[in-house]
Amino acid sequence: MGNGDIMTAPGKKKIVLSQTCQGLVLERLLMASKELQEHFSCTFIPNYETLDGKTSVASSDDLATALGDCDILIYHDVSSYDFPSLIRKMPPGAQTIKIPYITSNIYWPTLDFKNPCWLSPHGSTAHIPWPCVALNELIVAERDKKRVIDAYLALDLAQVVSLDAVRENQIGYLRAAEKDSIFHLADYVEQNFIERQLFHLINHPAMPVFLEVANTIFQFLGIRRLQKYAYDPFHNHQIPLHPSIIRHYNITWCDETTKFTILDKSMCFEEYVNFYVDSYIEKYQYTMFPVPQKPFRGKFTPWRKLKDALAGRMKSPRAGAGLFS
Repeated sequence: MGNGDIMTAPGKKKIVLSQTCQGLVLERLLMASKELQEHFSCTFIPNYETLDGKTSVASSDDLATALGDCDILIYHDVSSYDFPSLIRKMPPGAQTIKIPYITSNIYWPTLDFKNPCWLSPHGSTAHIPWPCVALNELIVAERDKKRVIDAYLALDLAQVVSLDAVRENQIGYLRAAEKDSIFHLADYVEQNFIERQLFHLINHPAMPVFLEVANTIFQFLGIRRLQKYAYDPFHNHQIPLHPSIIRHYNITWCDETTKFTILDKSMCFEEYVNFYVDSYIEKYQYTMFPVPQKPFRGKFTPWRKLKDALAGRMKSPRAGAGLFS
């Protein structure tokens, strides 16, 4: 029996979630409400599939089948799906809730999320999914592990990356993504990212964000809010924050000694940098990571100062000159 064939208990309304892996967490939170359980069933139909370790967009066939008796559709409006046509399959009076795809690099402004590098593979993922532009450049320029690590730890990202532009861009993305929806995540992230950990990875929000999403849906349905949820499914894969990011924003929920969980490992920031450099050199030696897509596009290029500074450093006649001298 496919996802779209799951039966709904008599007398209960049917909620269908069409999302990325974020839907797995949201389904748990929705079903954690006894009040919701009394009146609704909840079916998660992922909009992705993983075959031979590669993730791609799933067929919408299961979703189309499930919508025939669906009362509430909660969905990521992915361009690969024809949602106007899919929604027309729903019964009269059914409701839809468009949910933004919640991502942010506000904690990691030098990660290139468009071009995964998959350093240190682990199952269907990797300990280090995305490359750090600054650290890669230093590895290629310095060709010495100790010099690379010392330089990167000493780097003040606020001097070479437009951090305010990164923050404004990320909040702007969320504001655009939630336009005409019931959600107000842009304001929530802007008001809370300093005092609360809101993301584990760029595409993995932490539990406070999911609670905000779930409680907004509960309010829409006239159901009492959840005050807490003990288990955070995404907590097992994190990326530490560069100390200069912590200092720039005066972040209070971590410091440079905080241990972060990276699948089967636990590391503070300096340990993570050591692991990153070793993994990079093992895979690429001291050559530049091949980038399929150019990350510097459009009017918003927060890394421009970083590129210019690193370019000046690589032209410098002595190691350690330029960016950090």
